[in-house]
Amino acid sequence: MSAGGLSADRTLRNWRLLDGPSFTDAPDPVHAALPGDLALPLRLQPMLLALLARRNIAHPEAIARFLDVRDRTLHDPVLLPDAAGLIARLKEAGEGGEPVLVVGDFDADGLTGAAIMIRALREAGAIAEGYIPQRAADGHGIPVGALAAAQEDGVELLLAVDCGTGDVERVEEAHAAGIAVGIIDHHAVPARPAPADWLVNPHRADSTYPFPHLAGSGLAFKIAQGLLADHPERRRILGELSVLAMIGGIADMVPVADEFRTIVRSALRVLNTPGAAPAGITALLARAAAEGPHRVDVVGFTLSPRINAAGRIGDARPALDLLTAESGAEAATYAEQLEEANVQRKEIMRDALAEARALLGLDGAPFDQERAFIADGLVAIRGPWSPGVLGLVAGRLVEEFGRPVLVGHETALGEDLGVPSEVRCSIRAPKGYSVARALAASGAPLLRHGGHDGAGGCSFHAGDWNAVLLAISAQFAAQSTVQAPELVVDLEPPAGSRTLADLALLVDALAPTGIGNPDPLFLWRNVTLAGVRLVGDGRHARVSVRVDGQTAEGIAFGRPDAEQLTGSLVDLVVRISQRTYRGSAKVEIQVVDLRPAIVAP
Repeated sequence: MSAGGLSADRTLRNWRLLDGPSFTDAPDPVHAALPGDLALPLRLQPMLLALLARRNIAHPEAIARFLDVRDRTLHDPVLLPDAAGLIARLKEAGEGGEPVLVVGDFDADGLTGAAIMIRALREAGAIAEGYIPQRAADGHGIPVGALAAAQEDGVELLLAVDCGTGDVERVEEAHAAGIAVGIIDHHAVPARPAPADWLVNPHRADSTYPFPHLAGSGLAFKIAQGLLADHPERRRILGELSVLAMIGGIADMVPVADEFRTIVRSALRVLNTPGAAPAGITALLARAAAEGPHRVDVVGFTLSPRINAAGRIGDARPALDLLTAESGAEAATYAEQLEEANVQRKEIMRDALAEARALLGLDGAPFDQERAFIADGLVAIRGPWSPGVLGLVAGRLVEEFGRPVLVGHETALGEDLGVPSEVRCSIRAPKGYSVARALAASGAPLLRHGGHDGAGGCSFHAGDWNAVLLAISAQFAAQSTVQAPELVVDLEPPAGSRTLADLALLVDALAPTGIGNPDPLFLWRNVTLAGVRLVGDGRHARVSVRVDGQTAEGIAFGRPDAEQLTGSLVDLVVRISQRTYRGSAKVEIQVVDLRPAIVAP
């Protein structure tokens, strides 16, 4: 449903520079808040204070704690609802060598969360095995097959990680079979939650946990923290498990704040210590030829895509086997399987995205009135794509057009028996929208739905396509508070402090970064765009910029129009990219936006 195709012009975005302290080299009593051992030149410290203030970190104690790389503050896991009881039961299982079946999900958070509990339970003495549902056959939640497997193996304790909060029927079936159920989950708690023996979910109405934003893997880490409290090798084991918790949390867009920032900092330390990381992660990094030192972005660019790949195109079991592997040789076998799956996933994703864009009427293709929908609150599309890439396609379209996107897969199962076809959907949304709230408030005839702020999913009968999309679109439109696209810029460094080396030092001082503590965006005015070379079939631009007498190289994704500005003065919004390539450290810029320089008369 639309009057025509969709188009987007990123150069129309407003740039808003955050308010903050002015820069001066004059003595400032606020500088006393910075740690004395801070490895940052004095001339850059005012800029660091400005960046911290714009993250609402201004009190001297808050600044000192944020910058303290030795901070290992973690909340007591028993503050989580039902955690004390579950930890006690798991200790009992360990002491008795009891079998426990751990059910995860097929995404990076569910897989790492399940692996954390399996590894922790085995260290405690239990016989722990994992069960991962099939995306296409089972969907999210505790699958029927898990109960059958538990009964067949005589398991009396089932542990669900990153799922289960709403699985009322499945938990009741488990109880009827004499199986106790523990749930470790972070999804929204419905009015009637599953009657689990222990429901560890920080979103329960009675929860007072100080940091309720942990993903399933982070909550599993907390339970492991309690379970292994008296283990003689607790520090080593929790160090390994922190790497898995980091991967799951970053993949699930957990804010890098509070105790999760402590977990991420620990995980990076382990990841960059030879022989300290889990065997599976070491093998995955080696197979992907990822060079250290590793930063948070290794999760998004290297680890998470490969862990997710198997479940997106088929069976996620090899990913769980990788994450629980004990030997390097075993891990290498699974890493090879995931590398191959990731290559296939990329090919499927590329084809699906091209088809989706064509159906939306982009690149000169005719808009498809039957399978595409465009309204103020929502862009939607459905096609014959693998359910495993729906979220990826939606995410890419969100990046391109800055509004919520729904991508659906229509199934025809049961049509011969008179059962209507069903559309299974993934939804992604920009910052400022809540997918879960939009779905819950839509009043649409949904068969199932769930999610978080930025991501979620639903299913409905194909005949309800227009009704569902209109209802969801209205909810997203009501949530929208920004009338025009806006790019918020953290800092405009003064001339003389715009070198890549200086800005990289500032970024490192804020690390670890991520959602909630993002890499800062810098504004460069009146710099020369010295060279542009189009790459990626002409869709992206490699750029060379002259700034303060030095040359900075970088990439401008999705900006082939940069070629038209070659040789001219431009204003840029950039972030700093640091990586190692063939043994050499490399610092570049990523151009987030650019436009002709606005030069005062």
